[in-house]
Amino acid sequence: MPPAAESSAGTPRGRAAGRRAGLLLDIGGVVHRTGIHLVGRLADHEPAMKPVLDRIGGIASDRDELWQQVMRHQVTEREYWARRAAELGAALGQTWDTRILMDRFYELPEQEWLCAGTVELMTDAKAAGLRVGALTNDMTAFHGPEWIARQEHLKLFDVIVDASLTGVMKPDPAAFRGGIEALGLPAEQIVFLDDMPWNVDGARQAGMTAVRVPWDDPAPAIDTARDLLGLGPRSR
Repeated sequence: MPPAAESSAGTPRGRAAGRRAGLLLDIGGVVHRTGIHLVGRLADHEPAMKPVLDRIGGIASDRDELWQQVMRHQVTEREYWARRAAELGAALGQTWDTRILMDRFYELPEQEWLCAGTVELMTDAKAAGLRVGALTNDMTAFHGPEWIARQEHLKLFDVIVDASLTGVMKPDPAAFRGGIEALGLPAEQIVFLDDMPWNVDGARQAGMTAVRVPWDDPAPAIDTARDLLGLGPRSR
């Protein structure tokens, strides 16, 4: 069953709630697969990483205590990836920061990390005359402006609000207000997708219809967004 989409009042809302005219997306975990998905693929190319992953218990797993600290809001995602980058780089006898780790992740073939269903959602939303925006905490911090400029799919966005540049990170309510203002639509006309539960909660509190995107199976969430936006089923 597709994930429930809720308004700020916490009540499921469908097409009867009024015309939705905008799509606002997180990047990592929604448009791009995250390191949670990619680290195993990279370790296949760099077997020296595998003992580190075994010791951790798997990136973002129940055994990954550092990730559990992220989920308890004791450690930020940026701190998490900085520490994991240092550990994985050290396994190769190298000094890595988060940017280097992300460069290695996203050197993998595009089909490994670009979420085709989300790109189709963006393309179809644009073709339907809807506004499409991004609200991300870390894209420039993790990838750098040169990498971003090379990505053709990012040109589908009408606006990109990046906390790496604004300094206002989700789930700060001001971050959601910034995304809404940049998209130029009333909050109730916007469908928002994110992979982190507290960001979905924050978007609902800001008045948007929000959908959680699971890391392991994003397709039902994308189908829910398509239905909310009146775009019809996916082509595949």
